[in-house]
Amino acid sequence: MSEPSIQRVRRLLILIPAAWKKGARGLSLEDAVRLTGARNAKVVEEDLAYTQGLTLPSYPEHEVMLELTDGRIYALLTAQLVEPPALSLREGAALLAALRPFEGQAGPAVTAAARKLRRGVPGFLRARADELARATDFQISAPGEWVGALEEAIQRRVEVTIVYRADATADATRKVLEPRLLFPQNSRWYLAAWNVEKGAEHLYRLDRIAEVELGARVFGAHQGPPVERLARKHLYFQSGQERQVKVAFRGVAARLIAERNPKATESQPDGTAIYTGMITPGPYLYGWVLGFGGDAEVAAPEDVRAGFLAHVEGLRQRYLS
Repeated sequence: MSEPSIQRVRRLLILIPAAWKKGARGLSLEDAVRLTGARNAKVVEEDLAYTQGLTLPSYPEHEVMLELTDGRIYALLTAQLVEPPALSLREGAALLAALRPFEGQAGPAVTAAARKLRRGVPGFLRARADELARATDFQISAPGEWVGALEEAIQRRVEVTIVYRADATADATRKVLEPRLLFPQNSRWYLAAWNVEKGAEHLYRLDRIAEVELGARVFGAHQGPPVERLARKHLYFQSGQERQVKVAFRGVAARLIAERNPKATESQPDGTAIYTGMITPGPYLYGWVLGFGGDAEVAAPEDVRAGFLAHVEGLRQRYLS
């Protein structure tokens, strides 16, 4: 499935239920652009044209119809978006696998769709359907304007200089790298490369690379740990120092953590959510918790909580000096 097709399906997964929920009022074209993240109204209109004649294979009479009238989108669905038809193991696994490329970015729309699909699979087969879905991967080309240059550098084993933003707001920095591998993980693409200055392998998100310049130096054998570890479901590599840590979340953060990690999260009567996971105490944990602002805190064990509080106090003193 090509990247444009992936993006179109993602937009339709958001657009169809949003228009359906509006009922007779319809969804404005402007709201459709905002909700789906489309570049403009023309893209949404092209998406609507794409749905013409879309039916459910098992039930041809259940047609999904989207109409655009006077700038508003109306969803006419003979198969209501409440319960899916009964699914076989193979059908459920295939549909769940098709949603996997969107799970990291599409948010509640895809999460709700996946829940309904799982309910459509007989209960005793759901675990097996999830297992098959995780084992199925779609080969999607790496996105971005720098992919061609990086692929050439990897093939020729030539050094590159990139301009990279560590996060959405950080200043860009220049890094000299020996590029090794481009790979997808959780709906994002990464570059694994040897950082020449630091003398270590690091991972760089492609969407944060602002510039790529091919160098003249040719390097030898790739440096760094085995690439097989990058095929794991999550980009977290055990250090042997992991501890069972509990983090308390409030407000919007509580809903987010419960949605993303339902099996590891326990909702509390006061609306908070307690996440329990095996994490190495230190900068990674502290940065993750601080990323939620005042809506997250380390709850246990006590020595890890004390370490987090000491880290926060150190940051406060640094900004006071």
